Amino acid sequence: MHSSGKNPRIVAWEITRRCELKCRHCRGAARDCDYDGEFSTEECFKTIDALADFSKPMIILTGGEPLMRDDIFEVARYATDKGCRVVLATCGHLLTTEVAEKLKASGVMAVSVSLDAATAEKHDMFRGIPDAYKKTVASLDHLKAAGLPFQINTTVSKLNVDELPKILDKAIELGAVTMDFFFLVPTGRGAEMADLALDPETREQALEWIAQRSTEVPIRVKTTCAPQYRKYISDPSFCGCMGGRGFVFISHTGVLQTCGFLDLPCGELRSGNFDFETLYKNSEVFKSMRTLNPFAGCPARAYARTGNFMEAE
Repeated sequence: MHSSGKNPRIVAWEITRRCELKCRHCRGAARDCDYDGEFSTEECFKTIDALADFSKPMIILTGGEPLMRDDIFEVARYATDKGCRVVLATCGHLLTTEVAEKLKASGVMAVSVSLDAATAEKHDMFRGIPDAYKKTVASLDHLKAAGLPFQINTTVSKLNVDELPKILDKAIELGAVTMDFFFLVPTGRGAEMADLALDPETREQALEWIAQRSTEVPIRVKTTCAPQYRKYISDPSFCGCMGGRGFVFISHTGVLQTCGFLDLPCGELRSGNFDFETLYKNSEVFKSMRTLNPFAGCPARAYARTGNFMEAE
């Protein structure tokens, strides 16, 4: 990774904010409704052209629920044909074997599915709708049938921190290739559950446990929104928060951000003539992020707490 901010490697693209779930932690407080200003298929293609011309990053099609877009397969195919590696983040509820096969045919390389508890009762409570667990687990069979590798994402909070061993075991049992522990960031709907974010001591214990287990289990284990993980692993490429230095978030209306949790605009694709490279290189927020002390922690949590993303978390 280049600290100068060249060549973004990963772009998480909230291709729609629409979603049928009511997850307690949702960054976008997403609902099942139309959102004004979401990109047309043509604007999606323009965005992909700009990304491909600049650095051909891995594109994570996320949401909301990206499968609620009718043109999702078309967009994925276009990005694949432009030389970008495409993956998709979904709650899994709209996955069928046919949808999974269409995703694979459109070039999607892998899918991430969220599972926030090891039992149906707890997962359904967290996700805000009945049968969420059942639908999520069923979706994994469709992915397996289509030959699409999948990652399990878990939002870590006080609600489930004691269950992490069971959740990891469940991910292995279900056939995941990767387990990603997302540490709760109190923004969006998640702001209402700020008291459920882990205190520093509990977080450190969890990170230490994750680092230890990652060396023992047969699948890849990683963390998101936990720059402190650096203390516990020997990977020299892990440099804390990647926002603005290798990672970019694009909102459902084309606003660039360092990540989905730090709601500070860093340029706007429509008004910027879809010139992603110029926006990425010239944003003052991105420039500041590139000077961030890697041990400072999470800028989004710092911003939520102090109003200054450059403060220590």
